[in-house]
Amino acid sequence: MITPPIEKILSVMDQKGYRVYNTPAIDWNLNIVGIRNKNIVPDKFDDTLVIFHNFLNHWHISYYPITTDPSIFYLKKPLNPKGTAILLEGQYKSTYKIDKHNGRYYALCQRLADVSVYRDNDKNGTLALQPDTIQTGRFGINIHRGPRNGNWGTDNNPAYSAGCQVFADSRHFNEFMNKCKNGEKAFGNKFTYTLLNEVDFL
Repeated sequence: MITPPIEKILSVMDQKGYRVYNTPAIDWNLNIVGIRNKNIVPDKFDDTLVIFHNFLNHWHISYYPITTDPSIFYLKKPLNPKGTAILLEGQYKSTYKIDKHNGRYYALCQRLADVSVYRDNDKNGTLALQPDTIQTGRFGINIHRGPRNGNWGTDNNPAYSAGCQVFADSRHFNEFMNKCKNGEKAFGNKFTYTLLNEVDFL
């Protein structure tokens, strides 16, 4: 898991021209940032989700292990005829809202605007990020929970991600969603997700 300090995250976002939500007088103006591991390997929760906000001139920040990559199950058996989705790095402003993931439980869901994805269609179980496969649209690239116990093994469902951003531990996910609910109360049901790469911090 990559855990850069808040100062470095703010610097990288500034360099890229990405918006940082910063209202010290009003709590819960959330920044939600994913950081993809520079070594992309499926079926490893080796990426990071960072959520932070400024209140009374103090940055409150939490780091959670996630995966930004689809699982091998869906890499070998794409749901889309053009291939399995892999979210493109970038900032997706006001794209997410709290809604039911697959009609089952509340998560942060891509409902409000488009995202861009690579389409991996070689069905070999490895990740291919080819620029000529990029598509933009509403593909349901949600942020949701994964294994309940925080471990990944044969006792867990291998079909955990067809391109979503997935938490390694449902307890972390519940903590994350509580923060999002506070953000919803303060600023409405509309969230921005920014996906960076570990190489941005090197």
